[in-house]
Amino acid sequence: MLEQIIQSLLIIAAIGLILLVLYQIAKMLGSLFVIGLIGFLAFTEVYGIYLFFTERYLYVEDLATNGIFSFTTFYIIFNLFLVFGIVRKVIRSRMT
Repeated sequence: MLEQIIQSLLIIAAIGLILLVLYQIAKMLGSLFVIGLIGFLAFTEVYGIYLFFTERYLYVEDLATNGIFSFTTFYIIFNLFLVFGIVRKVIRSRMT
């Protein structure tokens, strides 16, 4: 009887440790996802700027082929929002 109680407590403790490890892994994966997303956005920005200065015809072809739902449209709108956000932040910091 005592042996079964000890086994049950050890099983509960082992399950708790497994869940704790899984929680730590999930926290780490969330952080890695955010880091990967930031890296992807940085790469997209740098590569988009590089393409703009080296092969501008790709932007024109993309717009002609896909219209408003093209990568070029997304890229332009994303950069406008980025610039607008930075300008707004600078203006707010200067006004206070």
